[in-house]
Amino acid sequence: MLRKSAKSTTLSTIRITAAILALFWLWYIHHHYHPSFIGIYYNVQPEQSSDGECESELFHGIDDILVVLRTGASEAPAKLPIHFNTTLRCAPHFIIFSDMEEYIEGHHVRNALDEVDPDIVASHPDFDYYRLLLEKGRAGITSEEAQRWSVAANTKAGRDTPGWRLDKWKFLPIAEKSLAHRPDAKWYLFVEADSYILWPALLEWLSHFDHLQPHYIGMQMQIGEVVFAYGGAGFILSNVALREMVKHWRSKLKQYDEYTAGHWAGDCILGKVLADAGVGLLWAWPNLFGDQPKDMDFDSHFGGSDKRLWCHHVSSYHHVSPPDAVEFSEFEHSWYRQNATLLRHKDVFYHYVLPQLRPERVDWNNLSEDDEWPVETFQTCRDLCEKQPDCLQFSTSGKICRTSRTFTLGHPTLPQTGQLMSSGWIPERIALYAQRMDASCMDQDWIVPPKTSKMD
Repeated sequence: MLRKSAKSTTLSTIRITAAILALFWLWYIHHHYHPSFIGIYYNVQPEQSSDGECESELFHGIDDILVVLRTGASEAPAKLPIHFNTTLRCAPHFIIFSDMEEYIEGHHVRNALDEVDPDIVASHPDFDYYRLLLEKGRAGITSEEAQRWSVAANTKAGRDTPGWRLDKWKFLPIAEKSLAHRPDAKWYLFVEADSYILWPALLEWLSHFDHLQPHYIGMQMQIGEVVFAYGGAGFILSNVALREMVKHWRSKLKQYDEYTAGHWAGDCILGKVLADAGVGLLWAWPNLFGDQPKDMDFDSHFGGSDKRLWCHHVSSYHHVSPPDAVEFSEFEHSWYRQNATLLRHKDVFYHYVLPQLRPERVDWNNLSEDDEWPVETFQTCRDLCEKQPDCLQFSTSGKICRTSRTFTLGHPTLPQTGQLMSSGWIPERIALYAQRMDASCMDQDWIVPPKTSKMD
């Protein structure tokens, strides 16, 4: 009688385990998805939240916050309206700044630059675009220019667009104007037109801070020697911190005008002034996050951080398009109708991202980019991924197969002529991935100063 080799037995065990995990993964989706959210995918209108939601305990403390939203003329008509039904819907106090004064859906959009030194406005090339807006309004730019500038990436070319060059000049005036607008606010939350705020989590998080202390809270970034809060993820200043910053800036206005002229990032400029004023940054990643769920690597170790993204509560996202903001807002409402716990990154993975996976998604880019192979079929690409023990997902475009060792959901993509893009995942490996991530959590909730809480 032939005996099975140890290798054969091991392979059989692996296959059985993988099959069990795959079945568990499918069972989990079936039993844990949110019907109201899944309805969005099939063009079914989900149940709307009740009129009393904004008065619920989930929004306790929101009256203490002034939301400061920064935008620009090239993007405001497309990106701003969705905020009136999402980020700003339950916020009793908010103010909107741009590079052009106007009204959008009845809401006043203020000019952030109307008190900048007139000599700078008249002569600095960064203000060429601003002078055009003052003269002709939005009619001074074409729809094609507006579209291109509104989606400009954080690259050398993107930072050289007129809107981006002007944007850096807004941060310091906006800070002063926000303090003047509501001088008694405990907190000032600064966001952008493609930021998304998860209010219940953010409000609970802020309850662990003393608003009478000079707090500057944000997702940490660094340019040169300046560590600052990344603007897109949203950042928070206490009243004391904002007052100190504005006072210091006003005392050295010419110096900081020169600094701004030679820089490219307004959030870094603001961070520099805060640091000079003696207000340090609390590194708040991953409670504040610089991307959106569909683009996330859920196993990220940002900047070498020892924090586990998976385990922490999430209070913000960035790069959220208006359609994605609607979709995620419905998911968030559904979550709080059915759960009494605040969302963590892992909850977003299990209940928002995971239900959207399919064996094959056509016209979809899951951002696979580690390795590239020539193939004839989608199945061949899947086979190549399965032969790599650490491959989690793959995509095909034309006869090119791309595989990835990280997991990302991705986005729909418009098919190019003869270049259909399809994406796929290896479900049993995704299940193992999630199991490993679950095991990594050790009471990680919030990033707060050690002296105020035992939580990290």
